[in-house]
Amino acid sequence: MAYTYYNSKPDVTPDQEITSGQVGALFSTLTSQERITGDEELSKMWIISDVDVTIYIGLSQPMPYTSTVFLSASDNDTEGDLTGSEIKYGALKVVSATASAVKVTANPDYTLSRAGDFIVVSGKGYEIDTVTDNGDGTLDIAATIDYAVVPNPGEFVTTAFQMTLVTATAKSFWREEKVAAGADYLGEYVTARILIAD
Repeated sequence: MAYTYYNSKPDVTPDQEITSGQVGALFSTLTSQERITGDEELSKMWIISDVDVTIYIGLSQPMPYTSTVFLSASDNDTEGDLTGSEIKYGALKVVSATASAVKVTANPDYTLSRAGDFIVVSGKGYEIDTVTDNGDGTLDIAATIDYAVVPNPGEFVTTAFQMTLVTATAKSFWREEKVAAGADYLGEYVTARILIAD
């Protein structure tokens, strides 16, 4: 099983293939002015599989700037069609874990976990049963988890959406990078650490 990834043309069809570690394939260099005033960059990605498969898509670890993945209503959507109410998914830092729940640090910008969503732990997807806000910046995410490896504090899990791929047929999803005004300096957006689990 193999996946290939593409960025998007202005007419929202697949464009050039994105190879691992390729700089500038999705987001342009972050300027000093964008860092000072704040910035939000959205980019549509395409994925193609060489077999029929249902996968989970999330992020393998948080980025220096807020980073998420999400689906839009249609593969034909452009950035102008996005409503801002799309459900976001991303990586969360583990505080502790048990056989049935993982405590994570909450994302300050978005709700990234909800009951009925999926969480990927040690490369395997699980449906979330409940999410409890502990009121201290942490969340307890409970699921029926048969851990291959219990995640350690400081490691990362990701919430994810499911996508069914048909052989050689492109499907789209979105990546977002959000920079708060006055954020610490980084010369450019970092490499997108997309996580794919099946």
